[in-house]
Amino acid sequence: MTVLKGSLSESLWNDLRTIIRELREDGGLMSPSVYDTAQALRFCPPTQGAERTVAWLLEQQHNDGGWGNPAAPRTRDLPTLAAILALHSFRNTFNTLQVAFAIRCGLSFLRRQARYWQGPLPDDIPVGVEVILPRLLEDAAEIGLEAPHEQYANLVPLSRRKRQQIVHLNPGAGTPFAFSWEAWGTMPDPCLLDDSGGVGHNPAATACWIKLASAYPQLADEVARARTYLRNAARATGSNIPGVMPTAWPIDRYEQSFVLHTLSIAGLLDHPRIADVVRYQLQDMLRGMQPGGIGFSDYFTPDGDDTAAALAALKAAGFDCDISYLDSFRSNGHVIGYHGELQASHSLTARAMHAMSLFGEDTRPLQMHLLKHRLPDGRWPGDKWHTAWTYATLLGVYALKDGRRDVEPHLELAVDAIEMAQNLDGGWGPDGCSTTIDTAYAVLALAAASERVGVAPYVLRQAQHWLLDHYRPFDYHCEPTWLNKQQYTPYRIDWAFILCAMLVLDGMTLHDKSFNPIPETVSVFA
Repeated sequence: MTVLKGSLSESLWNDLRTIIRELREDGGLMSPSVYDTAQALRFCPPTQGAERTVAWLLEQQHNDGGWGNPAAPRTRDLPTLAAILALHSFRNTFNTLQVAFAIRCGLSFLRRQARYWQGPLPDDIPVGVEVILPRLLEDAAEIGLEAPHEQYANLVPLSRRKRQQIVHLNPGAGTPFAFSWEAWGTMPDPCLLDDSGGVGHNPAATACWIKLASAYPQLADEVARARTYLRNAARATGSNIPGVMPTAWPIDRYEQSFVLHTLSIAGLLDHPRIADVVRYQLQDMLRGMQPGGIGFSDYFTPDGDDTAAALAALKAAGFDCDISYLDSFRSNGHVIGYHGELQASHSLTARAMHAMSLFGEDTRPLQMHLLKHRLPDGRWPGDKWHTAWTYATLLGVYALKDGRRDVEPHLELAVDAIEMAQNLDGGWGPDGCSTTIDTAYAVLALAAASERVGVAPYVLRQAQHWLLDHYRPFDYHCEPTWLNKQQYTPYRIDWAFILCAMLVLDGMTLHDKSFNPIPETVSVFA
């Protein structure tokens, strides 16, 4: 199908307007998680359709034997070992030969992963891996699976200490420790269920709790609530397979705060085409602010990332709010997501730096932290919350762009690195394979930097043509680059990034005569 330029512009705005209007609906949308699906299959398989879940799990295995995104190798051990354990539970039930072969290939893959776990623990490991992976290794040993142990030697003592600390703290519902309850929980306390009906907003933790709680008849009502939670969480993936789970749910405040912050980055918060739906979401988000900030839902403890995103968007839109909401997350020159974290996040710190600058605060300590974690070529690497360097670099550039004049060399270095990393087809992505989301991040970073330093017009032209060629209206499916227990995609958030990048490029064509306009006709469908 071919559309005219005007129709394309209408499609982009309608697409973005729809996303903003639907924020928080159904608790948010998120891609399926191999890890959480596998754990739910082990502990609480669907009463009907388990064969479909097993088949889905088998389909996710890569040719190298592992599960998870090959572009982020250290994130693959957790979903691979969980998948192996889940398939082992059904080795005599469904697709027996295929399951046995998948298990052997998975174990072989894990042995080849040893090189990624040498030396100190890096900053880009999945959330909770230090307690979950050793627990999975123990489970594998109990059933006689020969999973490799030696390569995870640094995790084992850390896991023991952390599990003991968690049990001693006795964390409650809606807390970060509850999110990984399947790794340390032993008693199914009904007080762990939050108002979503689940444990820690996590399907794996909830499924494990259901398995243990099912032994107690007096917990029948709570078990029923938790099972309802799993059914609701599965619907958020859009897979239409009851046992296929996301890595977290609900995520409605996370979805809302990050989309609104993305609009702020793109300069579209007050655009007349979307002003009414944006204002409604801003007002709703302001009502959701708690004394300690805002979390990824109203039932989960506040965190630094969502709080920074919400404050930045509210302040940029002219709402009366208080930067003190961020106070409890400040820590030695950077900003944390949750207390007790192992690794700092430079992407979170950059987002908080943007928020603080809008309130007129001195951000020099955060700037020092950001520059310390920058790569020599001017980019920022992925971290514990996101694996893509393009995302981290976007936030780094945006945080720096409103600083003093001495930031301009840093911006120039980042721009040079982004431009050099552009693939021959005009997009950005790992290993020369362009993706829509990486390209959107890169475009928004260049657009932000262009307010202070020069950006090559032909780089933006190439990016615009690539995005136009790959634009599919209302198709929310993007490559998984966000990191939790494994990589995932928050569909509405990433689609907002992509639409904003395309609209920013369209706006630049209207004001920069050196920039090629959108062609009169473009193909938006294959």
